[in-house]
Amino acid sequence: MSNQTLIARIEASLALLQARQGDARGLAESIRGNGKALEGMPYDLIRESESMAMDLDIAQWHDEDGFAPEIGPILVRVQSWLAKLPRDV
Repeated sequence: MSNQTLIARIEASLALLQARQGDARGLAESIRGNGKALEGMPYDLIRESESMAMDLDIAQWHDEDGFAPEIGPILVRVQSWLAKLPRDV
């Protein structure tokens, strides 16, 4: 599968969360699953993906416990990370 397709899947999960049709866990799983399949990933982008996925998991736990998670800054990080991904590998 091409990087373009994998990135599109992550972007679709992000769009669902932003439209309040998905949850933080879904985006975290998409980042983990599709992110691991990306080719030509620099180590710093791999580490960043792991960090963001964990932050999304924590936000989901807060939401399930009845607290309003601060998810906005995480989504900004996800968008920034997506812009750095190797697409033509």
